[in-house]
Amino acid sequence: MPEADEAQAERRAQDRALLERIVARDERAVEELYLRYSGALYSLAYQVTGGERFAQDVVQETFVAVWKDAFRFDPSKGAVSPWLFSLARHKAIDLVRREANVRKRTADVDLELEMANDNVDDEAWASIRRDKVRLAIAELTPLQREALELAFFNGLTHVEVAEYLSIPLGTAKTRIRSALLRLRELLGDSVAELPGVPGSMAGGLV
Repeated sequence: MPEADEAQAERRAQDRALLERIVARDERAVEELYLRYSGALYSLAYQVTGGERFAQDVVQETFVAVWKDAFRFDPSKGAVSPWLFSLARHKAIDLVRREANVRKRTADVDLELEMANDNVDDEAWASIRRDKVRLAIAELTPLQREALELAFFNGLTHVEVAEYLSIPLGTAKTRIRSALLRLRELLGDSVAELPGVPGSMAGGLV
């Protein structure tokens, strides 16, 4: 139908114009693109991940990637929407793989956590047992869990975590700190009874 074809062509042109504005660092263009596609991208991400929280994280990561890499879009290879759905699909698959790896590691490791020397006190975690920590970590968002894993399990400092994830140092600190605060909330007395935790966990990452 000619009218449908014209409407589709107009939408594609608008999408390309939004990406051009994003390349020029126009934040309003990201908002407009989000309003257009976030619902559909969420549905795709939910089908792949099977979880509302995970699907929300995928949508967020997709638009962060759009903001960073809009210049990589090649209009000669197709419309914007397939490019967005491809980004979201890859993000969702990566998240599912990350989740599987985290579950495997938390099932195998002793979880007497070793923290990098610029983070919270090591011995504050020494008494936290495997099952409680595993359940608590499962409640974190994927972004929090990823940063926490790098800091605790891999022994990276805040600076190294930021460099590894290609994010600002402040963002890395915020993710780790929010993860620790959430763990303290979930673990309750298991953490509160450990020496030095209230001050070190809440304030040591500022």
